[in-house]
Amino acid sequence: MLDAFPGPGRQPPPARRSDRPRRPSGSRARRLVSAALAALGVGIVAQLAASRPVPDGVRVVVAVREVAVGTELTDGLLTVREVPRTAVPEAALGGLDEAVGRPASSVLAAGEVLTRHDVRAADLVSGLEPGTVAVWVPVAEPAVTAALAGGDRVDLRSPGDGSFLARDVLVLAAGPGGPERDGTGGAWVAVDAEQARSLATQRADPLGGAAHVALHRP
Repeated sequence: MLDAFPGPGRQPPPARRSDRPRRPSGSRARRLVSAALAALGVGIVAQLAASRPVPDGVRVVVAVREVAVGTELTDGLLTVREVPRTAVPEAALGGLDEAVGRPASSVLAAGEVLTRHDVRAADLVSGLEPGTVAVWVPVAEPAVTAALAGGDRVDLRSPGDGSFLARDVLVLAAGPGGPERDGTGGAWVAVDAEQARSLATQRADPLGGAAHVALHRP
């Protein structure tokens, strides 16, 4: 019969380890809880900082992510934030209605403040009647181009036979250089489809080219 108790020269058998996973010790559990609370606190502080009014701040429209050229701007791509006045660029947009529904005319980075130049491709025809388009008309006389400004109303005549190409059209913008970048000045004008067709035919005529402009009295 075997002895139930080990003899003088025998060692007791080692205790079996449990196969179950060990629970974290009290100190380790406290460290985990402390780390979780610290992370939660940082998130709350960051949220409060983002919503806290900026001293002398200005509300501006910013892109929430990168936007490619030509992308139609939507509420999901833009938001309104308050930034320090010193960080506001010239011609910054202050409301979503100034940008939503218009195409981006430049690449926008996440967090970038939008200006009217970032949506200027749509500015020319904004608010015009449906069916109206913007057309660039070369003007041969630099003095005429220099005298024109947005809001003027003009008649456009063919330089070949003097016939009317368009009557009483609105000048949207004028400048010394056109899309051809050949130094020819001109103006953007608002015209309907038929007037746009006449102007396109005039541009294609080798004997034509730049239109003659007659400025209306205000």
